[in-house]
Amino acid sequence: MQNESKSSTLIFGTTFLVLFLIFSLFLLYLADKIEKMFQKKVPLQQLITVVVPSSSACEGYMKLFQRIGEGGQWNPDSDFIPILIGKNGLTWGKGLHEPQEGEHKKEGDGKTPAGIFNLGLIMGIDDELPSGAQWPLYHKKSPLDAWIEDPALDNYNHLVTIKDSSSPPEWFEKQRLRIEDPHLEWMIFIEHNYPDSKPGLGSAIFIHERYGEHTPTSGCVAMEKEKLVDLIRWISYPSKPKIVILSTPDYARLQSLWDLPPLYLAFPNPPLIVNQSKQ
Repeated sequence: MQNESKSSTLIFGTTFLVLFLIFSLFLLYLADKIEKMFQKKVPLQQLITVVVPSSSACEGYMKLFQRIGEGGQWNPDSDFIPILIGKNGLTWGKGLHEPQEGEHKKEGDGKTPAGIFNLGLIMGIDDELPSGAQWPLYHKKSPLDAWIEDPALDNYNHLVTIKDSSSPPEWFEKQRLRIEDPHLEWMIFIEHNYPDSKPGLGSAIFIHERYGEHTPTSGCVAMEKEKLVDLIRWISYPSKPKIVILSTPDYARLQSLWDLPPLYLAFPNPPLIVNQSKQ
Protein backbone atom coordinates (compact mmCIF):
# COMPACT_ATOMS: atom_id res chain seq x y z
CA MET A 1 0.00 0.00 0.00
CA GLN A 2 2.82 2.33 0.87
CA ASN A 3 4.46 1.75 -2.52
CA GLU A 4 1.15 2.36 -4.29
CA SER A 5 0.71 5.64 -2.42
CA LYS A 6 4.21 6.78 -3.36
CA SER A 7 3.60 5.80 -6.98
CA SER A 8 0.32 7.73 -7.10
CA THR A 9 1.98 10.79 -5.58
CA LEU A 10 4.81 10.59 -8.13
CA ILE A 11 2.38 10.26 -11.03
CA PHE A 12 0.31 13.19 -9.74
CA GLY A 13 3.40 15.33 -9.26
CA THR A 14 4.74 14.53 -12.71
CA THR A 15 1.37 15.20 -14.33
CA PHE A 16 1.04 18.51 -12.50
CA LEU A 17 4.54 19.55 -13.58
CA VAL A 18 3.85 18.70 -17.24
CA LEU A 19 0.55 20.59 -17.17
CA PHE A 20 2.24 23.55 -15.49
CA LEU A 21 4.95 23.65 -18.17
CA ILE A 22 2.37 23.42 -20.96
CA PHE A 23 0.30 26.19 -19.39
CA SER A 24 3.41 28.37 -18.95
CA LEU A 25 4.40 27.90 -22.59
CA PHE A 26 0.84 28.77 -23.63
CA LEU A 27 0.98 31.98 -21.59
CA LEU A 28 4.32 32.92 -23.19
CA TYR A 29 2.89 32.23 -26.64
CA LEU A 30 -0.21 34.28 -25.86
CA ALA A 31 1.83 37.17 -24.47
CA ASP A 32 4.03 37.19 -27.61
CA LYS A 33 0.96 37.28 -29.85
CA ILE A 34 -0.58 40.13 -27.86
CA GLU A 35 2.70 42.09 -27.95
CA LYS A 36 2.99 41.68 -31.71
CA MET A 37 -0.66 42.61 -32.15
CA PHE A 38 -0.25 45.93 -30.38
CA GLN A 39 3.38 46.59 -31.18
CA LYS A 40 3.90 49.79 -33.14
CA LYS A 41 5.78 49.05 -36.32
CA VAL A 42 8.69 51.47 -36.69
CA PRO A 43 9.93 51.54 -40.30
CA LEU A 44 13.58 51.61 -41.29
CA GLN A 45 14.58 54.82 -43.09
CA GLN A 46 17.47 55.22 -45.53
CA LEU A 47 19.35 58.32 -46.59
CA ILE A 48 22.12 58.84 -49.15
CA THR A 49 24.26 61.94 -48.78
CA VAL A 50 26.33 63.38 -51.62
CA VAL A 51 28.52 66.24 -50.43
CA VAL A 52 31.11 68.35 -52.27
CA PRO A 53 33.35 71.00 -50.67
CA SER A 54 31.83 73.92 -52.61
CA SER A 55 29.14 74.61 -55.19
CA SER A 56 31.81 74.87 -57.90
CA ALA A 57 33.53 71.57 -57.03
CA CYS A 58 32.89 68.42 -59.02
CA GLU A 59 34.43 65.80 -56.68
CA GLY A 60 33.10 64.75 -53.30
CA TYR A 61 31.79 61.84 -51.25
CA MET A 62 28.71 59.71 -50.86
CA LYS A 63 27.68 58.16 -47.54
CA LEU A 64 24.83 55.77 -46.71
CA PHE A 65 22.77 56.15 -43.52
CA GLN A 66 19.95 54.27 -41.81
CA ARG A 67 17.74 54.91 -38.79
CA ILE A 68 14.69 53.47 -37.07
CA GLY A 69 11.70 55.78 -37.20
CA GLU A 70 11.20 59.48 -37.79
CA GLY A 71 13.48 61.76 -35.79
CA GLY A 72 15.86 59.02 -34.69
CA GLN A 73 19.63 59.06 -34.93
CA TRP A 74 21.13 58.51 -38.36
CA ASN A 75 23.69 55.69 -38.29
CA PRO A 76 26.37 55.38 -41.00
CA ASP A 77 26.09 52.21 -43.07
CA SER A 78 29.06 52.71 -45.39
CA ASP A 79 32.50 54.24 -45.68
CA PHE A 80 33.06 57.47 -47.59
CA ILE A 81 32.52 56.68 -51.27
CA PRO A 82 34.24 58.94 -53.82
CA ILE A 83 31.83 60.44 -56.36
CA LEU A 84 31.87 62.91 -59.24
CA ILE A 85 29.15 65.36 -60.20
CA GLY A 86 28.58 67.90 -62.97
CA LYS A 87 31.61 69.58 -64.53
CA ASN A 88 30.23 72.98 -63.49
CA GLY A 89 29.37 72.00 -59.92
CA LEU A 90 26.01 72.35 -58.16
CA THR A 91 22.89 74.44 -58.61
CA TRP A 92 19.50 74.16 -56.90
CA GLY A 93 17.21 71.48 -58.24
CA LYS A 94 13.48 70.78 -58.08
CA GLY A 95 12.81 68.04 -55.55
CA LEU A 96 11.28 67.40 -52.13
CA HIS A 97 12.77 70.52 -50.53
CA GLU A 98 11.42 74.04 -50.34
CA PRO A 99 12.63 76.38 -53.12
CA GLN A 100 16.02 77.89 -52.29
CA GLU A 101 17.50 81.27 -53.15
CA GLY A 102 20.13 81.37 -55.87
CA GLU A 103 20.63 79.83 -59.30
CA HIS A 104 18.52 76.87 -60.34
CA LYS A 105 19.09 73.95 -62.67
CA LYS A 106 18.71 74.57 -66.39
CA GLU A 107 18.92 72.08 -69.22
CA GLY A 108 22.47 71.74 -70.54
CA ASP A 109 24.19 73.83 -67.83
CA GLY A 110 26.59 71.01 -66.87
CA LYS A 111 25.52 71.23 -63.22
CA THR A 112 24.13 68.69 -60.77
CA PRO A 113 20.88 69.62 -59.01
CA ALA A 114 21.24 70.22 -55.26
CA GLY A 115 18.50 69.35 -52.79
CA ILE A 116 16.61 66.32 -51.51
CA PHE A 117 15.17 63.85 -53.99
CA ASN A 118 13.47 60.47 -54.21
CA LEU A 119 15.09 57.62 -56.07
CA GLY A 120 13.08 56.19 -58.94
CA LEU A 121 13.50 53.83 -61.84
CA ILE A 122 16.62 51.71 -62.18
CA MET A 123 17.62 50.89 -65.75
CA GLY A 124 20.06 48.23 -66.89
CA ILE A 125 20.94 45.92 -69.75
CA ASP A 126 20.42 42.64 -67.88
CA ASP A 127 17.14 40.77 -67.52
CA GLU A 128 17.21 41.33 -63.77
CA LEU A 129 18.86 43.51 -61.15
CA PRO A 130 22.11 42.32 -59.55
CA SER A 131 21.74 39.34 -57.23
CA GLY A 132 20.41 40.43 -53.85
CA ALA A 133 18.73 43.62 -55.11
CA GLN A 134 15.00 43.98 -54.48
CA TRP A 135 14.13 47.37 -55.98
CA PRO A 136 10.76 46.93 -57.73
CA LEU A 137 11.18 49.72 -60.30
CA TYR A 138 13.38 48.14 -62.96
CA HIS A 139 13.46 48.58 -66.73
CA LYS A 140 15.66 46.56 -69.05
CA LYS A 141 16.94 48.98 -71.68
CA SER A 142 16.34 48.27 -75.34
CA PRO A 143 17.20 49.91 -78.69
CA LEU A 144 13.65 51.32 -78.69
CA ASP A 145 14.13 53.39 -75.52
CA ALA A 146 14.69 57.14 -75.24
CA TRP A 147 14.92 59.57 -72.33
CA ILE A 148 13.55 62.92 -73.44
CA GLU A 149 16.00 65.77 -72.73
CA ASP A 150 14.74 68.25 -75.34
CA PRO A 151 12.41 70.77 -73.60
CA ALA A 152 10.53 71.29 -76.85
CA LEU A 153 9.38 67.67 -76.99
CA ASP A 154 6.48 65.96 -75.26
CA ASN A 155 7.28 63.71 -72.28
CA TYR A 156 10.24 65.85 -71.22
CA ASN A 157 12.36 64.10 -68.56
CA HIS A 158 10.49 60.82 -69.03
CA LEU A 159 11.28 57.43 -70.50
CA VAL A 160 9.69 56.83 -73.90
CA THR A 161 9.71 53.55 -75.79
CA ILE A 162 8.92 53.70 -79.51
CA LYS A 163 7.15 50.84 -81.27
CA ASP A 164 9.22 50.39 -84.40
CA SER A 165 12.96 50.88 -84.90
CA SER A 166 12.66 50.71 -88.69
CA SER A 167 10.97 54.11 -88.89
CA PRO A 168 11.81 56.04 -85.70
CA PRO A 169 10.70 59.67 -85.15
CA GLU A 170 13.14 62.39 -86.22
CA TRP A 171 13.97 63.23 -82.62
CA PHE A 172 14.77 59.67 -81.59
CA GLU A 173 18.49 59.48 -82.46
CA LYS A 174 19.40 62.41 -80.21
CA GLN A 175 17.19 61.26 -77.33
CA ARG A 176 17.76 57.49 -77.40
CA LEU A 177 19.40 55.66 -74.51
CA ARG A 178 23.05 54.84 -75.24
CA ILE A 179 22.83 51.14 -74.41
CA GLU A 180 26.17 50.58 -76.12
CA ASP A 181 27.95 52.68 -73.47
CA PRO A 182 29.36 50.25 -70.84
CA HIS A 183 29.51 53.02 -68.22
CA LEU A 184 25.72 53.28 -68.41
CA GLU A 185 25.13 49.59 -67.75
CA TRP A 186 23.31 50.50 -64.51
CA MET A 187 21.47 53.80 -63.99
CA ILE A 188 19.52 54.91 -60.91
CA PHE A 189 17.16 57.79 -61.65
CA ILE A 190 17.30 60.74 -59.25
CA GLU A 191 13.82 62.27 -59.34
CA HIS A 192 14.82 65.88 -60.01
CA ASN A 193 12.08 67.82 -61.84
CA TYR A 194 9.91 64.71 -61.81
CA PRO A 195 7.17 63.54 -62.28
CA ASP A 196 5.73 67.00 -62.92
CA SER A 197 8.58 67.93 -65.24
CA LYS A 198 8.89 71.59 -66.18
CA PRO A 199 10.48 72.04 -69.62
CA GLY A 200 13.99 73.44 -69.41
CA LEU A 201 14.56 72.84 -65.66
CA GLY A 202 16.85 69.86 -66.23
CA SER A 203 16.42 66.21 -67.09
CA ALA A 204 18.03 62.76 -67.05
CA ILE A 205 19.85 62.98 -63.71
CA PHE A 206 21.11 59.51 -62.85
CA ILE A 207 23.62 57.75 -60.64
CA HIS A 208 25.87 55.74 -62.94
CA GLU A 209 29.38 54.36 -63.29
CA ARG A 210 32.17 56.94 -63.55
CA TYR A 211 34.15 57.43 -66.76
CA GLY A 212 37.38 58.03 -64.88
CA GLU A 213 38.66 58.64 -61.38
CA HIS A 214 38.60 62.42 -61.91
CA THR A 215 36.21 62.75 -64.87
CA PRO A 216 33.16 64.90 -64.04
CA THR A 217 29.75 64.43 -65.62
CA SER A 218 27.28 66.63 -67.46
CA GLY A 219 25.06 66.67 -64.37
CA CYS A 220 24.71 63.10 -63.10
CA VAL A 221 26.35 61.53 -60.05
CA ALA A 222 29.08 59.04 -61.01
CA MET A 223 30.88 56.45 -58.93
CA GLU A 224 32.95 53.28 -59.14
CA LYS A 225 30.97 50.41 -60.69
CA GLU A 226 31.44 48.03 -57.75
CA LYS A 227 30.10 50.67 -55.34
CA LEU A 228 27.18 51.39 -57.68
CA VAL A 229 26.15 47.73 -57.67
CA ASP A 230 26.46 47.70 -53.87
CA LEU A 231 24.17 50.73 -53.74
CA ILE A 232 21.57 49.00 -55.91
CA ARG A 233 21.61 46.07 -53.49
CA TRP A 234 21.45 48.37 -50.44
CA ILE A 235 18.43 50.52 -51.26
CA SER A 236 15.14 49.19 -49.90
CA TYR A 237 11.87 50.37 -51.44
CA PRO A 238 9.86 50.10 -48.16
CA SER A 239 12.49 52.34 -46.52
CA LYS A 240 11.75 55.12 -49.04
CA PRO A 241 15.40 56.12 -49.51
CA LYS A 242 16.15 59.77 -50.20
CA ILE A 243 19.27 61.30 -51.68
CA VAL A 244 20.51 64.70 -50.50
CA ILE A 245 23.05 66.53 -52.68
CA LEU A 246 24.72 69.60 -51.16
CA SER A 247 27.91 71.59 -50.81
CA THR A 248 29.48 71.65 -47.32
CA PRO A 249 28.35 75.26 -46.61
CA ASP A 250 24.74 74.50 -47.55
CA TYR A 251 24.84 71.19 -45.69
CA ALA A 252 25.97 72.94 -42.51
CA ARG A 253 23.25 75.58 -42.95
CA LEU A 254 20.46 73.06 -43.60
CA GLN A 255 21.57 70.16 -41.38
CA SER A 256 19.11 70.82 -38.56
CA LEU A 257 16.26 72.09 -40.74
CA TRP A 258 16.41 69.06 -43.04
CA ASP A 259 17.10 66.57 -40.22
CA LEU A 260 20.42 65.44 -41.73
CA PRO A 261 23.28 63.51 -40.11
CA PRO A 262 26.11 65.71 -38.75
CA LEU A 263 28.38 67.07 -41.46
CA TYR A 264 31.43 65.36 -39.99
CA LEU A 265 29.72 62.00 -40.71
CA ALA A 266 28.83 62.95 -44.29
CA PHE A 267 32.11 64.54 -45.38
CA PRO A 268 35.64 63.72 -44.21
CA ASN A 269 37.43 66.52 -42.30
CA PRO A 270 34.78 69.15 -43.04
CA PRO A 271 35.74 72.83 -42.87
CA LEU A 272 34.87 74.62 -39.65
CA ILE A 273 31.79 76.41 -40.99
CA VAL A 274 29.70 75.91 -37.87
CA ASN A 275 30.14 73.93 -34.68
CA GLN A 276 29.33 70.31 -35.41
CA SER A 277 27.64 68.83 -32.37
CA LYS A 278 27.94 65.06 -32.28
CA GLN A 279 24.86 62.92 -31.84
